[in-house]
Amino acid sequence: MDGIKRENVTEIRIPFRDIDMHGHMHNAAYYAHAEAALASLWRHRPVVENEPAYLVRRSACTFHRGLRFDDAARFTVTVAKLGGSSVTFTVRVETGDALAAELEVVWVAVNPAGRQPVPLPAPTRDWLAGYAS
Repeated sequence: MDGIKRENVTEIRIPFRDIDMHGHMHNAAYYAHAEAALASLWRHRPVVENEPAYLVRRSACTFHRGLRFDDAARFTVTVAKLGGSSVTFTVRVETGDALAAELEVVWVAVNPAGRQPVPLPAPTRDWLAGYAS
C-alpha cells in the first residue's frame, strides 16, 4: 500500500467478520468490497441532468490467493470496456505485490422508470474513459 490517494483505489484491512472457518475471506466479501470500491469511484462522476439508473448485468470473480484477517488489501477499479449503454469494470484485489483476485462487473444504464437500456451520457462516458485500462 503506497499511501497515495487515488479515487479509483480503495485500501482496507480485512475485517474478522469477513473470515470463514478456514481462515480465508468469504467469497461474497470480495464482491462486497469491490462494490464499495466502485461506489467510492462513482462519487466522483460528473453531474448529469436526468441521469439514468445503473444496474449490474453481470459479475464474475477469479480468485488467485486467499486473503486472511488483517491483510492489507488494495482494490483498484479500472474500465475494461465502454459499450453503448454499458460499462465493464475490472477490480483488481492486491495484497502487497500479490494479486489476490480479479473481479469483472458489468453495469448497464437504464431509464429509471421503464428499466430499458439507454445510452451512457456523454459526460459520464468521457469521465469513464479516463479510467480505461
